[in-house]
This record gives sequence, structure tokens and C-alpha cells, in this order.
Amino acid sequence: MSVVPVTLLLDENISPKVAEKLAREDRIDACHVRDRGLLAATDREVLDRAFDEDRVLVTANVNDFLKLAHARDVHPGIIMLEDGAATRDQQIRYVRAAIAPLAGVGDLTNKVLWVAPDENTRVEDIPPL
Repeated sequence: MSVVPVTLLLDENISPKVAEKLAREDRIDACHVRDRGLLAATDREVLDRAFDEDRVLVTANVNDFLKLAHARDVHPGIIMLEDGAATRDQQIRYVRAAIAPLAGVGDLTNKVLWVAPDENTRVEDIPPL
């Protein structure tokens, strides 16, 4: 797999092993909130860290992060995994499914890339409310 110039921060509802596998096998700059000492952080703090580090946030916490994205003037972009009960292997497949469309989208600033359980993706602009 070719290197995609994207950096990811995986939320606590995504397995830390997903970040490790993406880094090792796909050469993607992915880290987990655990790696940043953010396991007890609020969702707002996690999104702030993603923004500060210029990382796209990956989460299955769709409702809370959608509200936070709307509440900010600028957010770094979010990959929303619609299947909140996905296994680790499914999470890996979902994130990999999101990587290919990123090449065509370019910058995900103020956008959400949705990944459905069938691995179909769609991009949505999320401007502030």
C-alpha cells in the first residue's frame, strides 16, 4: 500500500492496536489518545489535541463529535465510523476504507468523512452552526 500523507488521532473507542497496525503495515502516521495521555480527556480536549497536532480524528462517537464539530469555527477533520460496535478487525477495515477517499478530498478541515458498516464512504462539510 502506498503512503498517504495523512496523520490520524484515534479516539478511545477505537482499539489502540488499530493505530499500531496502520503505522506498521500501512506506514500511516496514526496514534491513539492513549499514546498522548488523553484516556481521561473530554471529547473537546481530544478534538483540541487533534487540531493542535494537525491530525484527523477517528472516532465511533458520532453524536458527540458531530456536535463539537458544529460548535467550532475550525476543526481538523473527523473520520466517523458509523458502526460503534465494530471489532478491532472491522475498525481497521473501516479506517483503511477511509484512507483512499482522502487522496481525492485533500484537506479534511471542517469536513467529516463517514464510513458506513459496508465500508462505503461519503464526505460532508461541517460548517459551524
